[in-house]
Amino acid sequence: MSEGDTTYTAELVSGDGTEQVELDFISGLPQKSFIRSGAAGDSEDEDDVVWELDESADGYVYREAGRPGADYS
Repeated sequence: MSEGDTTYTAELVSGDGTEQVELDFISGLPQKSFIRSGAAGDSEDEDDVVWELDESADGYVYREAGRPGADYS
């Protein structure tokens, strides 16, 4: 990251493959998690998905972490 960068390229990894997206740094740090429309917003029938940063991976890799508001108990 160079001085003044406000965005970064993140890799979203799921069972369906990988995808790259641009995300905004928050106070100079990558986002820990974010919510995104399912299927990249291609279908209104898809649920939103929570993506969490995999801090053990090299680079900015995010993995699916479930659905917002879902009760997994």
